[in-house]
Amino acid sequence: MKKCLLFLSLWACAMLSKAQIFEGYIKYAHRVEVTDTTLQKNDFLIAYEFGSKSTLYIKGGNYYWKFDDCKREYQIYLNNTATLYDKFPKNDTLFSSSATFENEVIVQMDTKKSQVNVLGEPCELLTVKSKFIREQQIRGRMFYFSKKYPLHPDFLKNFKMNNNNEIFAKMGYVPLRFVFIYPGFRVTYFATEIKRTKVEDSLFDISKKKVKSLAIKK
Repeated sequence: MKKCLLFLSLWACAMLSKAQIFEGYIKYAHRVEVTDTTLQKNDFLIAYEFGSKSTLYIKGGNYYWKFDDCKREYQIYLNNTATLYDKFPKNDTLFSSSATFENEVIVQMDTKKSQVNVLGEPCELLTVKSKFIREQQIRGRMFYFSKKYPLHPDFLKNFKMNNNNEIFAKMGYVPLRFVFIYPGFRVTYFATEIKRTKVEDSLFDISKKKVKSLAIKK
C-alpha cells in the first residue's frame, strides 16, 4: 500500500512538473534607443534590424519567432540539430546556420530580485556581461523573468552562439522583458501578452521548404 501511494505521489509530481513547463506564445514590443550621436542618422537601419514587435512560439527545446517591420520575416530554431532557419521577405528560401558556433565568452552572470513587474508578474533579474571573441567588445544583457513560466530543460540546450545555452540554463524561465546593450545603442523587448496553448509541430516542419546553408566565418 505504501509503495502504491509513493508511486502515485511521484507520478502526480511528475505530471504537475510536466504541466508547468511552458508551451505557447509570447508577444513582444521592441524599443531601440540610440545612445551614440554618430549612429542616430542610421537609427532606422538599426530599428529595421530588430523590428518593432514579434511573436515567439515555444515548444520543448524549439522556437518559432515571427517579426514585424524587420529585415527578417521569421526564424526557426530546432534544438535536435542546433540549427537556425531564417526567412527573409520576398524570398522563398530558408537560410540555415549552425547555432553551435561559440562567438562570445561570459565575463559575469548574476541573478537577483528586482522591483520590475511585467504583465502583473513580479520578476527576477539575470544580468549578463559577455565579450565577443573576435572584436573583444563587451556587451550587457538583462533578462527579467517570472517563475510562473518555466521552460523545458532542453530549451536552447545546444544553442552555444551568444552563450544562449548557458544563459537559459541559468535562468530556466521565459523572459518577459530583456535588454541587449551594444556600444552606441540598446534594444528592449517587452512582453505584451503571454499565453499557454498547444503549439503545432507543423510550425517547425521544414521538410517541404527550400533550404540553403549559410557558412559562418570563424
